[in-house]
Amino acid sequence: MADLGVINNKMKKQHKKSLSCGIKFLPDELLVEIFGKVASQSIVDLCKVKLSCKEFQKAAENDHVYQHASMENFALVPLPWFTQQHKKSCFLKRCRESGNLEISYREGMMEYFSYGQFDEGLENLRKAAMNGHDEGKYVYSMILMCGDKEEMKQGLQLFHSLKASTCIRRCRKRVNSFVRSMWLKDNPMLLLNRPSFLCCSTTCPTRGKMLHNYNLNVSTKWWSSSDEDQWLRAISCHSCLADYELILFSKMFQPRY
Repeated sequence: MADLGVINNKMKKQHKKSLSCGIKFLPDELLVEIFGKVASQSIVDLCKVKLSCKEFQKAAENDHVYQHASMENFALVPLPWFTQQHKKSCFLKRCRESGNLEISYREGMMEYFSYGQFDEGLENLRKAAMNGHDEGKYVYSMILMCGDKEEMKQGLQLFHSLKASTCIRRCRKRVNSFVRSMWLKDNPMLLLNRPSFLCCSTTCPTRGKMLHNYNLNVSTKWWSSSDEDQWLRAISCHSCLADYELILFSKMFQPRY
């Protein structure tokens, strides 16, 4: 039995040695890409990876990995990220410097809706949106659709790309959770008082009726996700659907009592 134990230990050491040698032959770009995926799912797993060996630690320190690191375990607000001297602060600062889209989105939300720093906030939201961050794209499209004619057109395109990927409801839910955790400055976007609707068709049967239908259905108290889906499937006008989504978005910013 003792001899068998010695043999097993030797086999384990040989396996570990061969695995280590195999790692050294993997391209650095491949390791960085893999660890970027790991970081996007779990910071805990990323930390374990970095402790495995020197090759892993080196690859895991690449900016690409920090750019894709998940912020799931960090509070949305407040953001004392860059003033506190501890490991979390250093990690988040590195993520920010590497262009982490979740941080751009969160900072943009705080700047635009809490601090009144509209230009800075819009730029951070634009950065997140244009680089594929779904919630950033949702909020940025909503803001654009309240702008001038060219901005409305761009906002509609962004909104339609989200609708095509069927993630509108998930984005709305996550953005709403964020908004509810924020202190809101007076919102410059009077969404429900827009002078015109996004739908310009004179023959569209739902043009201008989205707010009325929303209020009517909500007041009946049977309004559910399945009811909403059934109602929205009956609407063929993409611009009217965008008008409806703007109504829901604006509701997030109404006074809370």
